[in-house]
Amino acid sequence: MLCALFCEIHADEAYYRLYGQFPDWGYFDHPPMVGLMTALSGALIPATSLMLKNLSVRLVTVFAHVATVYVIWRTIVGENTDRDNGTQTGLLWHFLLVAASMPMFCVYGFMTTPDAPLLFFTALFYYAYRRYLREDSWGMTVLLGLSMAGMLYSKYIAVLVIGLTVLGNWRLLREGKAWAAVGIAAVVMMPHLWWQYANHFPSFTYHLVSRATAYTPLYTLEFIPNQWAVFNPVVWALMLWLGVRQIRRGDAFGRSAGMTIVGMQVFFLLMSLRGHVEPHWTVASAVPVIVLLTEEPAIWRKGVQIALGVCVGLVLVARVILMLNILPAQTGLANKQALYEQLHEEAQGLPIVFDGSFQPPSLYRFYYNDEAVLVRNAGDRYTQFEIWHLERELLGKPACVRRHNRVYRVEKLTEEDLRE
Repeated sequence: MLCALFCEIHADEAYYRLYGQFPDWGYFDHPPMVGLMTALSGALIPATSLMLKNLSVRLVTVFAHVATVYVIWRTIVGENTDRDNGTQTGLLWHFLLVAASMPMFCVYGFMTTPDAPLLFFTALFYYAYRRYLREDSWGMTVLLGLSMAGMLYSKYIAVLVIGLTVLGNWRLLREGKAWAAVGIAAVVMMPHLWWQYANHFPSFTYHLVSRATAYTPLYTLEFIPNQWAVFNPVVWALMLWLGVRQIRRGDAFGRSAGMTIVGMQVFFLLMSLRGHVEPHWTVASAVPVIVLLTEEPAIWRKGVQIALGVCVGLVLVARVILMLNILPAQTGLANKQALYEQLHEEAQGLPIVFDGSFQPPSLYRFYYNDEAVLVRNAGDRYTQFEIWHLERELLGKPACVRRHNRVYRVEKLTEEDLRE
């Protein structure tokens, strides 16, 4: 909660805040779950100060992370009910040590991006899947279907989690209840699929086609160091070792979890051949990583625990640095408002038309609640602003136009001003 209050808003969070202000069944970049979260946070918290404004974007994320941690723990403890209290306590400390040592898992405990709800629904999915394997009940079938829908409403990478789970347990393809869960997920997803159809499938086109770029070896070379930043080097090495072992010798749940862990690493390593791979794209596999590592007694040697403890300490230091907002503005992690103060003074309350990235208009609207829109230049990537077309509402009105870091005022905004 302290990080949610004091860590400066990220530009992407400001963008997703706009999702919540313009509710819909889908958005250009992502499914709508993150927009629902920012909308609920904004409804619950009055943005009367900058700290509360941060929380008005992040409150539901904080609650979702607490629920994520609890659901993962219930997934673990449900398989260890025969252990005595002392062993259960030790298991809990192991669980907390693993979870707290993974930087990106901790970041999505307070930062509102599509990965925050994805982690929650992935945790719910693995909880339901493990109980489904044990009970084969209709209750778990329904929960499995709803959790799959929740993952898909959060981020399209959910398809990879579901597919790798099946790849680790082919018997699911012969089970009627497993197909019933898929049917439930498909029905729940219909509004979003209709939105994609009505808007000519912009998200699928963007992620599957438009994001591909010319290959450079750096994309591949940076992959493993980026994964260390997601999981920490100790967990990353352990999870690959344990994932491979579970694929070879684990039960149905272990094989699926191991396949998800290893499969996501291999898949995105190969994806680096077609463009830059964002480090956090693999973060959903943190859920099976936490489950398997917590339950693996062979790794709980003193040296491993000390190494993970060091990682926890580094994560805590990073959190403090973020809360102090002492990093340079160029990092995008602190002191961003100062970049917009002069622009706000020049605009004198008029709407601003930005060019270039979606980040400046999103941040400007977050800090000052003034109208700001984006007009795409040739060669810039498409964003949700192209679907909203908010600039049309400003035609014929006084406005400021910011192009190439220069600002000029027009008494009546015209189509020509938008095209220049």
